[in-house]
Amino acid sequence: MKGIILFTTMILFLSIAVSAMAVPLPPPPPGVRVTVPLPPPIVFPAPPEVVVVPETEVYVAPGVPEEFFFHNGYWWRPWNGRWYRSLYYDRGWGVYGGVPFWYNRIPRDWRENYRNHLWGGHPWNYHYIHYNDLQRNWRGWHNTRYWEKPEHREFTHRHDGKPYSVGEHGTAHVDKGHGADQLNKGTTQGKLNKSTVGTGQKNINEGTTTGQGKLGTGGHGATGTKVHSSGQTTKGQHSKEKEGKK
Repeated sequence: MKGIILFTTMILFLSIAVSAMAVPLPPPPPGVRVTVPLPPPIVFPAPPEVVVVPETEVYVAPGVPEEFFFHNGYWWRPWNGRWYRSLYYDRGWGVYGGVPFWYNRIPRDWRENYRNHLWGGHPWNYHYIHYNDLQRNWRGWHNTRYWEKPEHREFTHRHDGKPYSVGEHGTAHVDKGHGADQLNKGTTQGKLNKSTVGTGQKNINEGTTTGQGKLGTGGHGATGTKVHSSGQTTKGQHSKEKEGKK
């Protein structure tokens, strides 16, 4: 009798053990996944034309109602508290961590300045850049600092109203509209006049009043002194010509 009870107990124990082993273990907790939504697509009837923002290499698309930029080969747009960028203006968006460094240089009222053609309270004579031209040339414009050159600047003052210069790059420019052309022309003309009228006239006067030779036909003096248009004299030229004829 005891043997039957012991045998039954062992069978029950084994059944419980096998049942416990057959119960599957709970799966490990899944990894934390954060799905970032993509911004809604923007409908473009044509590739966007852009305008370069003064003092930067950032291009804005005024025809797009949302904030839409181009910089360093990427199209950029903020949406829902995040920034996104893509190599294409109409697809391929990916989230960008943080705020682009160049955005701090973009005035928040740039659209108002654009509509009024003003920058720093002065005329902003921007022009539109076609999409194809931008794609072909943005890298070259970056490498040559194209937009910093005076002949390509479309403004005369910074956004804070101060006259523009690029002294931070080692070169200072006088703004157009502040007499740069007149200043350069005046300086050049002044040097030219001083050279031709002052120095040349002085030499001519000295040659005629000190007895070195009066001006004669062909500019030859009595002592064989030839007066050039620059006011300088070459002595002995007349005598050498006579010797040659002999």
